Amino acid sequence: MPIQGSRESNGRKRRAVLLLSLILLIWNACVTAQHVFSVGFFPSMARTDGSPILPYFSDNETAARSTESPRRGPLTIRQKYLLGKRVDINKAPLAEISELPGISDKIAAAVVEERDRLGRFRSHEDLLGVKGIKEKRLQKILPFLVKMPNN
Repeated sequence: MPIQGSRESNGRKRRAVLLLSLILLIWNACVTAQHVFSVGFFPSMARTDGSPILPYFSDNETAARSTESPRRGPLTIRQKYLLGKRVDINKAPLAEISELPGISDKIAAAVVEERDRLGRFRSHEDLLGVKGIKEKRLQKILPFLVKMPNN
């Protein structure tokens, strides 16, 4: 039986780590290849000049495809945020406001009601007047909101 600090023990650990790394590498390569071929990564090359034939989508199909995630359907507000899209609190419908983090349907309805009462929010701090929105919740949703112009 080898001593815990011996070279033989260290060699076994290194081989085990290398074997595990190799298994993970092969598994990732297989999953990536499966994904590439299932998505249809390579466009068809039916033209004689070698240029690819790209699929044609109407404007409605293109708009629908740009707002959908390939795995789960419509994009969440967090996915839209990562793509650089922000919510305009003065124009957003109730459903879009309720997708903001920490905003329930009840609070979203209160936001829409307050927006209708005021006409529009002039700054993000105006949201503090909405029942259910305090400083902490406002700070949580600020990154998801469109910057408001200075008055």
